[in-house]
Amino acid sequence: MSYATFTPIEVTKAHVLGCAYSQWYPKLKAHAVKSIILKPLPQEFLDYLASDSIKLENEAHGVENNSDNEYSDWEDDLDGEDDGETAPTVTIDQLQALHDQIKAGIDKLGGAVTPKLNWSAPKDARWIMAGNTTRCTSPNDVYLLLNASDHVVDDLDYPFSSVEEAGKSSQGVEDGTDKVEYELVLRKWMDINPALEFRVFVKDNRVLGISQRDLNHYVFLEALQDELKQVIEDFIYSQVVGQLGQSQYIVDVYVSRPSNKVYVVDVNPFSRKCDSLLYTWNELLVGVAPELRLITETNVGRFAQKEYSESQVPLDVVDAAGNSEAMVELAREWAKLQAK
Repeated sequence: MSYATFTPIEVTKAHVLGCAYSQWYPKLKAHAVKSIILKPLPQEFLDYLASDSIKLENEAHGVENNSDNEYSDWEDDLDGEDDGETAPTVTIDQLQALHDQIKAGIDKLGGAVTPKLNWSAPKDARWIMAGNTTRCTSPNDVYLLLNASDHVVDDLDYPFSSVEEAGKSSQGVEDGTDKVEYELVLRKWMDINPALEFRVFVKDNRVLGISQRDLNHYVFLEALQDELKQVIEDFIYSQVVGQLGQSQYIVDVYVSRPSNKVYVVDVNPFSRKCDSLLYTWNELLVGVAPELRLITETNVGRFAQKEYSESQVPLDVVDAAGNSEAMVELAREWAKLQAK
């Protein structure tokens, strides 16, 4: 019986830091969606994002209050009960400057943005937004979406969890020299076709493979497979390789049809922490012939699990998210169950 050899991947802190949005965006700006990067971020804002509670204050006349917000602390409405703990709250006193910057950024980018931190976008928290989207039209949308995301928490708590240098893993920030300067990225909202997003694996400045990102079967892609592979490879070799200061990374791209214009969506460290999608990491590392892999009728069953299902919530919560009365009622029922 033969076994696949586990091939280690050397990932350094420099690799991780070099894939932060503010590091790659200026180099590939001509091929990326227009973005605004806000940094440094107030510690109070980072503490809020890392907290378990979701408590926001309504925006009114450029300031915020807590009178009618449908997402304010539910326990305030539960028969006046108070457990003595106060949920972190985005307040005007602490975050006025950042709040104004976010609001101005949204206006400058056309009235709608999708946010992210240095590395991760809060796609896993789309369930909390009306319409199941990452589209934000106000600062409160940005706060809510980021606070509900496990991906964002991972950015904050374990920025170097993929690092492996000289055979030793680094599970977090170990000393002052590794302190991360966190950034809030506002990207102009772009309503894209998820079927045309692809993940490109690059090592030693060579494309190892390309994978469809959205794990659903799109019949029309099969006829375009060879054309899309050529377009993506040409773009990576002509516009990306040699621009990022490192030779291994993972690039997420979007191909706009019918023009075949390629946009860079994100750049990720080349590590097992990043989903290899339709490849196995062993295939990528041993050097199979590079190809564009798609979900087809023959393999669709292998990828039937709903995306980000581990971060999602019951349908009742999703249905109640756009209705403040339903949300309060849901919280009351949950409190009763907890009491029992």
